[in-house]
Amino acid sequence: MTTSQRRTYFARLWPDACKAQGWNPKDEERRRDVTHAATGQESTSKLNQKQITLLFNKLAWLADPNNFEKAFADANPEIALADHQRGQVIWRIEKTAAEKDFNSVYLDKAAEHKCRVHNARTWRELPLQELINFSKTIASRQGNKKPVQEACTGVVADDDIVF
Repeated sequence: MTTSQRRTYFARLWPDACKAQGWNPKDEERRRDVTHAATGQESTSKLNQKQITLLFNKLAWLADPNNFEKAFADANPEIALADHQRGQVIWRIEKTAAEKDFNSVYLDKAAEHKCRVHNARTWRELPLQELINFSKTIASRQGNKKPVQEACTGVVADDDIVF
């Protein structure tokens, strides 16, 4: 776990789960049991990113047991991991676009062809592999004000849209 993940785990997720479940936050045995149930490991020190996601999903559900979305994420780890991965790729696209001053119109225009091919309403709904390719495309583009202005006018060269 990264320092930020450890802070989230020990300062927010674990205490919130304990409060909702009526557990003592200092109960190390219970903490290890919950960690093992979510990840197959008793310790958080050597968890990979998928295991951390599963543990965080379990703790989020334990902290809010009446939330069906959190219960679904805990009960369906494969779907939850895929959703988490999609969210990470989308976040990366949006972050890269913001750093390069590409607005949402630019992103929509750049993905327009792939959206048509995959029958997706927006680039966020593209299949995961196409999202990953789109992320690479946006990362490879030159960032400046010109692409934003072109996107706002709706003028983007066909050879500018590369996947």
